[in-house]
Formats: sequence, structure tokens, C-alpha cells
Amino acid sequence: MLALAGVAWLGAGCVMMNVVGGNEVPEERIAQIRPGETTRAEILDWFGSPAAYTDPSGLRLLFEAAEVRPEDVLTFPYADVLVFQLTRAKGRALLLFVFNYIEARGASDRLVVFFDDKDRVMYYGYRKGTDALD
Repeated sequence: MLALAGVAWLGAGCVMMNVVGGNEVPEERIAQIRPGETTRAEILDWFGSPAAYTDPSGLRLLFEAAEVRPEDVLTFPYADVLVFQLTRAKGRALLLFVFNYIEARGASDRLVVFFDDKDRVMYYGYRKGTDALD
């Protein structure tokens, strides 16, 4: 019986995790974005590397040629939509011999910026979600 209790005790544990991915999106810079005035270079300078981007010319290739090869993606000169995202996740787990409890929550701050053909901001949207984790 003592050996069984020792095995159960060794198999028990508590785990806590805090995961952050992406770059911080400075809110004071978001207030400085002016559609029609702010340039792509300013956006990249303020927010760093985007988490993702899209280029509608890729869709044009798909519809015209009915396929997009990987080498076609490498020739896209610029992105027309940039996405900047910070994702945070928190979790905890209680691991016991006969009972396990796991809880995980995640949220993101996301800035999406659309550009016109002159590399000026056309539209943008921002959603702050990481405050819900505090």
C-alpha cells in the first residue's frame, strides 16, 4: 500500500504556463495612423515585421492560371494587407493519480492594415483582446 501511495505521489504535479508569441502592438502608434497619409514604410517602422500578409495579385494568378506555384509566391513584390499580432496564453494543470484538471486560455491583440496602390494606408482595424487574460 505504501508503494502505491509513493507511485501516486510521484505521478502528481502542478504545472503553470505563460506563453507569448508575436510582437507588441503599441497603442500610441495606432492613434497616429492616418488613412491616405500614413505610408507602408511608417507602418513597418512603427510595428516591425508583420505576423502575416496577403497580396491580391496571388488571387489574380490563381484565377488566371488556375494554379499558384510556390515560386510564384516568392515573386510577390509587396503585400497589400499587413497583419500585426500579439498572442498570449495562460494555462495551468493539476495532475493527480486519479484526477487531472487542465485549464488554458488565449487571446490576441491584432492590427490589420490595408494599403492602396500608392503604399498609403487605406483602412485599418485594431482589436485588443489580451486584457481579458489579466
